Amino acid sequence: MFGYVIPDKNNMYIKDYNVFTAFYCGLCKTLGKTGSELSRLCANYDMTFYSVLLHSIKGEEVKFEKKRCFYSNKKKVVVTADELSRKIADLAVMYVYYNAEDDVQDGKKSRWFIKNGLSSRKRRAARRLPEIDSMMKKQFSELYKLEKENCDSIDRVADCFASLMRDITKQLVETDYNIDTFTYNLGRIVYLMDAVDDVEKDSKEGRFNPLILNYGKCDNKKEYLEKNSEELRFLLYSTYNKMVGAYDEMNIVLAEGVLSNTIYLGIKMQMDRLLNGEEKCQLTRL
Repeated sequence: MFGYVIPDKNNMYIKDYNVFTAFYCGLCKTLGKTGSELSRLCANYDMTFYSVLLHSIKGEEVKFEKKRCFYSNKKKVVVTADELSRKIADLAVMYVYYNAEDDVQDGKKSRWFIKNGLSSRKRRAARRLPEIDSMMKKQFSELYKLEKENCDSIDRVADCFASLMRDITKQLVETDYNIDTFTYNLGRIVYLMDAVDDVEKDSKEGRFNPLILNYGKCDNKKEYLEKNSEELRFLLYSTYNKMVGAYDEMNIVLAEGVLSNTIYLGIKMQMDRLLNGEEKCQLTRL
């Protein structure tokens, strides 16, 4: 994912904050144990949220323990790695790897270092999760194909990431209609937010962005968003509302406070920041 699925720390209960950071640190620990120290860079808030979500869907209680932090050298409470946590760590590596590969194909040569550095760790993840690796290859290839065709259908382009999010979830846990709807629209809104976030940069550097093909080039982001405010707000909020509607029908059994804060407050906060034309979507530091 891209850094948009984060909690609203200022409106988060301390108990939920502690659970979220324990999941984050647990993901970092798992990545360190299953790969090189570079693998730890694949730990992010988006994948932490996904770990909380899948553990809740599965109804699987987690255990907590104190471990020494690789970076601060202080002991922190972390979620003990289980089978699902290890799969999510593999998934985090594959997401970063394929996203870096896509960036290199788009001309961002500096991302080659990340792709190359994660190649051996990604191969091990692919051996453990071959079906998911195949899905990712297929959807990222389809996305690259649509980009090269200058596809102007926002729905078709966003569907690549949305379908991938839904189908990966179906591989990892047992799902139903509401979970499928939620994860599809989660993937879709992440892609759309990233497109809004990068529209000015993509315009100046001549990179593909479906918004440019539909609403024209962006010379000034704030003016561009004001001019196309109604269309872009509808695009994001129609997806967000479908996601929230599905979440309201889901049976959440673990860390409901973390998930609800992120969905009702965190994602909406990030979405509104983007639509207001801030220079770059800000990240909450936890």
